[in-house]
Amino acid sequence: MKLDIGEIIRQEFEKSGLSISQFARMINKERTVVYNLFKRQSIDTHLLYQICMVLNVDLFRVFSECLGEENKVIGADRVNELQTTSSKRKVMLEVELDDMEYDRIMQKMFEKKKDLSR
Repeated sequence: MKLDIGEIIRQEFEKSGLSISQFARMINKERTVVYNLFKRQSIDTHLLYQICMVLNVDLFRVFSECLGEENKVIGADRVNELQTTSSKRKVMLEVELDDMEYDRIMQKMFEKKKDLSR
């Protein structure tokens, strides 16, 4: 899916009721830069953030929605599903034990590991 961010910015700008001069001043750019913005296929995130603030619209959402659609097409949206069904878990635990209790726990752990490997 091709994302035409310049066209999306232009549409949102037109809804704003601002003039090109006002908009340019608010994002600290020249008028010619604003006209060129409307033709862009990509944009710097800092500039996009400024534009979002001036136009009071979340244009980052457009990228998120596009990413979601692309992930559905290639099946990447299922990666999280596959990761959550994993039976492996990593646990980090700090416990103070005496030697006898430590030996007992370690023995149980190794017995369980042996049972799982069979």
